[in-house]
Amino acid sequence: MLGTKPFLLVFLLLSAFSSGDDPATEMEKILPPATLQRYLTSDYPDKMKIVRTAIQNTITRLRIHATRGEQEELLARLEDIETLGKEGLARSLETTDEGDLRDREVKRLEIELRKTIALLEDLKLEVAFEMRKFFDPAIKPLDELRQQLFMQLFEGARSFETESGRGGLAFADGVMMLRKASYLLPAQGLNDLDRFTQEEFRSIQVARSVDDRVEAIMEIAESRLDEIDRRRKGNEWEDDEPNPLEFYTYDDLLHAYNRALEAAMHSIDDDYERGFSRMDEIESALDELNDRSSDFQPRLRDLEPLIKEIRSFELAEKLSKAQEYTDMAIKGAKSGLESIEN
Repeated sequence: MLGTKPFLLVFLLLSAFSSGDDPATEMEKILPPATLQRYLTSDYPDKMKIVRTAIQNTITRLRIHATRGEQEELLARLEDIETLGKEGLARSLETTDEGDLRDREVKRLEIELRKTIALLEDLKLEVAFEMRKFFDPAIKPLDELRQQLFMQLFEGARSFETESGRGGLAFADGVMMLRKASYLLPAQGLNDLDRFTQEEFRSIQVARSVDDRVEAIMEIAESRLDEIDRRRKGNEWEDDEPNPLEFYTYDDLLHAYNRALEAAMHSIDDDYERGFSRMDEIESALDELNDRSSDFQPRLRDLEPLIKEIRSFELAEKLSKAQEYTDMAIKGAKSGLESIEN
């Protein structure tokens, strides 16, 4: 009798958890009893982890059946994939907790779904022609789930406010402070880390004062937004010299923008704290940071449709970070300027 208790518990949990038309009623056909029991009692992120693992396992079996020409088993696995997609979507739609919606397991599932959909589309072309129509009912709920997860992750990234203690430039006891973010200085591994060009690196190196240095850095940030705008509008590169950013992805361009904003803020803060620059140079650098960042703010908002078109959460994170750093730069620069004036 002891051996039957886990199975009885699973049955009772499933009965309480699901209605007759809920996709979860089909999960008992896919998950082992112990995993099903854990699934029914887990929170949303853990549920998504189990769904992701189940999709991976089912896809592995599906590919074996396809290779062996086992059509009946192949159809059964496609039904399992459809069930997993519908179940994941149902759980996603009922979840409202912001932390759960942005959990790393949700992001991992969104990435896995992209791979799975692409694999199913490829596999669809490798099976007998009469079998291809059965792939679409499996692919559709996966795509719907992926889109739902992406939009939740994207909206979460847009509204994200860090709690790590980062802030803008401020004055405390007469000392300008930038609560340091965890990044390297511009001179450390520029090409690999910052996505700056060698020429841009040299422009920072040769700058003699902090205001010249910040101007060079903000030119880099602006060039990335210009390049994104050029591509979105479909404009040709009009300069005689080759485009130095031609092979940079959107991800690279926003990454460099973020590194530039970080470098500009750090450069001003470091020069002030160490007394490396005159106060008029610090003030000029703050003006440059404030004016350029204020110009960048609406341009970054205009990029939100691009994120929805490309549907990349990684790019959405970088855009969110760019907006965060830009806001930080404006607030910090204004605070510093007000303190200098007073």
